[in-house]
Amino acid sequence: MAVYTPVSEEELCDLLSEYDIGTLQSFEGIEAGVSNTNYFVTTDQARFVLTLFEPHRVREEDIPFYLQYAITLEQSGVPCPRTMLTKDGRPLSRLCERPAALFSVLSGDGGSVSMLNPALCEKAGAILAKMHLAAAKIENYAPNHFGRARWDVWVATIGSRMDQISQGLHALAKGELLRIENELLGNLPSGAIHGDYFPDNVFFENGNVTGVIDFHFVCTDAFVYDLAIAINAWSFDERNEFKADRMEAMMRGYKSVRPLSKAEEKALPVFLRAASLRFLLSRIEEKLNWKPDTLMKPHDPMVFEKRLRHFGGGAA
Repeated sequence: MAVYTPVSEEELCDLLSEYDIGTLQSFEGIEAGVSNTNYFVTTDQARFVLTLFEPHRVREEDIPFYLQYAITLEQSGVPCPRTMLTKDGRPLSRLCERPAALFSVLSGDGGSVSMLNPALCEKAGAILAKMHLAAAKIENYAPNHFGRARWDVWVATIGSRMDQISQGLHALAKGELLRIENELLGNLPSGAIHGDYFPDNVFFENGNVTGVIDFHFVCTDAFVYDLAIAINAWSFDERNEFKADRMEAMMRGYKSVRPLSKAEEKALPVFLRAASLRFLLSRIEEKLNWKPDTLMKPHDPMVFEKRLRHFGGGAA
């Protein structure tokens, strides 16, 4: 469920008065997401998605960077929702004491692991490369709140409690963190990255990509790290079995638009493990802190334990 903040018709009409997008006809909550409050909003002109950025997942000071990223992608021809501007040209407003933004609705549906094949992975890889080329135009910087510093905190503060999920998980995470920090290369091509390029954040229609959504993990980091996250997300089937043809297709699509440098090629294997570790740790925290009255169901961290080991994690 992703309707944390209720919105009244009167409040929504007041918000829409700031825009030139028509008169409200109807609205309904969207339950598919997990991070922010989202509504479908229908006016006499079109249908939109209203997002209220929730403080439990998003830092308000980062939101202008997310919107700059979205607008830059759109202006660069990357398929993504159009960010609606107010009558005085602002991409961000406020509603119910929350930062709020309105976006156009994409055609098609979000992807799923069960529908993936090499052709879709190749197209998704090409779009990711286009995103990186577009992001190179953004000069502003946004920290990666889920980067290496956060990994250190997770390993130190969660500690042996990880073994409540699976015996030996703490030793794996701690050992792999040390290995990765010793092996990661610096001075790689970097800029704004999506940071969460999973299939459900990419929309498809008739076998083509119609858009990319969910920019609340956008930050400044190495492009090859973003590619490694995508490979982790797209190269395993619904049984969590690695599919080499999917990874090869994603790499082929990506390189057709933005060839990797020799340094990026060399760094990719360790970044594949780093991406696995990042999602393993965040899911461990999510699972251990979960309470029955929490709206969001925790993801299974062991999915990424297997992926980490597949990419060489835990090796002596």
